Amino acid sequence: MTVVPMGGAVPDTAELRRFARRALRGRRLRLVVDDEAPVDMPQAVGEALAEIVAILGEGKPVLVVPQNTQLTTGEAARLLGVSRPTVVKLMEDGVLPFSRPNSSRRIALHDVLAYKEQRSRRRREVLDEMTADAVDMGVYDEAIGKARGNDAVA
Repeated sequence: MTVVPMGGAVPDTAELRRFARRALRGRRLRLVVDDEAPVDMPQAVGEALAEIVAILGEGKPVLVVPQNTQLTTGEAARLLGVSRPTVVKLMEDGVLPFSRPNSSRRIALHDVLAYKEQRSRRRREVLDEMTADAVDMGVYDEAIGKARGNDAVA
């Protein structure tokens, strides 16, 4: 299930953030349907709803799927922002575990998400190293000096 604004309408993100902050976090929720008696919602449902509302409050769509969902190589590629052959290569290289329930490969959603997080973390680490090297070499000071000189000219 994907939750996106209905009819192309832009949600009031400020209202969603206020709702998530005030109404949901750490509070017990009760559901009232029509004129029936209120039903206490399990804490896990309230926490999931709070997370969904917070994400919608950022203006992002939400996709709700079971954690054990199996993806095709094409679906995994779209989620990772790479080509399908790249995903197949990652599988063949043992980077991404997969199964073959039939003639096609399947990969667990949680494995794709874990790889995506690991890849993002590694990219941040490499960028931090490059930034530190640039600072050590004085590249930032030089670039700032040039930018200030260019601003003065413009």
